[in-house]
Amino acid sequence: MPIVKVHGAELSYDTAGDPAHPAVLFVHAGVATRAMWDPQFLDLAADHHVVRYDTRGYGESPGTDEEFADRHDAVSVLDAIGIQRATLVGASRGGRIAIDVALDAPDRVAGLVTIGTTPGGQIDSASSTERELEMVAQMQAASEAGDFEELVRIEVAYWDLGPTRDIDDVDPQFLARAIELNVGAAHWDFAGLDQPLLPAAVSRLHEVTVPTLVVVGDHDPTDERIGYELMLAGIPQAEGYRFPDAAHLPSVEHPERFTKVLREFLAKNEL
Repeated sequence: MPIVKVHGAELSYDTAGDPAHPAVLFVHAGVATRAMWDPQFLDLAADHHVVRYDTRGYGESPGTDEEFADRHDAVSVLDAIGIQRATLVGASRGGRIAIDVALDAPDRVAGLVTIGTTPGGQIDSASSTERELEMVAQMQAASEAGDFEELVRIEVAYWDLGPTRDIDDVDPQFLARAIELNVGAAHWDFAGLDQPLLPAAVSRLHEVTVPTLVVVGDHDPTDERIGYELMLAGIPQAEGYRFPDAAHLPSVEHPERFTKVLREFLAKNEL
C-alpha cells in the first residue's frame, strides 16, 4: 500500500490508469474512507489517471496530535505522484477540502466537483429542522460518552439516510455499505488540528475559476442544501445536479447514475 509521508501523518493512497491521461483526485467524506469511491475509481481508470487517499486521521492514514492543513495534504499527494493539475472530486468535508485547494493552490486544480458540501466558513443555518437539531445533539452526546456504536448509528441515520428518511426508505445493501464505510473511517480518536483557510472559502467563491459541478441530495440536511445554493450562486462556472432520492452520499447510494453525471461533466469540459 503506497503512502505519502507528511509532517505528523502517513497518507495512504491508491492510483490507477495511465499517467498520460487527465488526472482526477477523489477526496472522501467524513463518514467514510477512500473506499467510498470504489465504483468511480474503477470506471474512470479506463481513460483517466485516478487517485484517492484517506485523509489524515481517517481509515489507513494515521496522524498524530499536530497542527496541519487538509488542503496541504491533498497537494502533497499530488506532488508525490507527480501530478501537476487534477480535477478534484470531493464529498462533504472532502468537497470543502477540494474548494480550499482550488483557492489556495489554483494552479493545481483543473476542475472541481463537490457532493453534499458546505464551503469553509459557512455559518450554521437558523433554518435547521427540529429533527436535525435533535439528531445533532444525539451525535454530540454519543461522542462525549465515547459510545461509538451509538455514534455510528446516529451518523448513518443523519447523513446517509438523511433526517427525512428512515431505514425502510433505503436499499438494505446501501445501508450496510454506509455502516461499513463509517466504521472504517475510525477517526474518533484523532486529535490533529486542521488549520482553516483564511479568509474562508464562503466569502471567496467568486475566486474559483474552474468548471465546477455542485451535487446535492434532496434528503441531505438543511445546511448542505443551503451550501449547494451558495456555491451555485457564487462560483462563476458552477452547474448543479440534484438527486431527489438520496441524502449525503448519492455517489454511494446511486453509483451508476452519479458516475454517468460525473463522466458527462468531465467530457463536456474536456477534463
